[in-house]
Amino acid sequence: MTERRTFAGGLTVHGLNRNETDYLYKEIFEDQVYTPPGGFQLPDDPVVFDVGANIGMFTLFAAQRFPGARIFSFEPVPRTFDVLSRNVEGLAGVRPLNMALGDARQTRELTFYPQYSMMSGFDADPEVDRALVRSYIENVASTLDDERRDALLEEADELIVDRFEGRQEVPCRVERLDDMAAELGVDRIDFLKIDVEGFEVRVLEGIGAAFWPRIGAAAVEVEDDAGELALVTKLFTEHGMRTVVEQPGEYQGTSVYNVFASRP
Repeated sequence: MTERRTFAGGLTVHGLNRNETDYLYKEIFEDQVYTPPGGFQLPDDPVVFDVGANIGMFTLFAAQRFPGARIFSFEPVPRTFDVLSRNVEGLAGVRPLNMALGDARQTRELTFYPQYSMMSGFDADPEVDRALVRSYIENVASTLDDERRDALLEEADELIVDRFEGRQEVPCRVERLDDMAAELGVDRIDFLKIDVEGFEVRVLEGIGAAFWPRIGAAAVEVEDDAGELALVTKLFTEHGMRTVVEQPGEYQGTSVYNVFASRP
């Protein structure tokens, strides 16, 4: 069962739960966390890969921003993919794909949080994930007045426990990016967005040397728990792209960063 939300401009979005849908809208449409620091420098008809599409909020943002775009949206969890498919139904330039991207073709189990789908991942750790959410809530609380801050912090532990209940292990299809590009008849990616909860290095390692020059720009959320930030930036720079690293204010003091890459 999904919840339907209507946002500014009449955008209607189906979601797995209201709080998560509202958060994703704010993050992507209002805060524009995947928008490069200097703005988008893309052709009028860009090819966009949305890797870790979840319910499709960035796909909807890109389709709105670039009406002539071809967008390929990758989401491996069947339940989340069903919602993604509903959200992009009728968008001629969008193709949802029920799979993950990685460094090798395989079937792999993913930890799915029904109440917090955007933190689901192949290497998810509930304790680490709870700590990350707690840090996020504390950072948000620090921007509020005393009364609202205290109320939010009092509710935080209950909110965190509820969000991670009922987790499931779900078998998911994984393919290499360059294999899928060939299968889809894609000869370039103008913008590559990756948000895959700790699997980002594997996604980039699934790009063959011949395809790297065909990637124009990228935005990657990186969880730097074991040197992943350095690995991601190294992969981009080794393939001729310059990088900018930012950390959203809500994630100060955590291991979450955004890496933006572009060609000179």
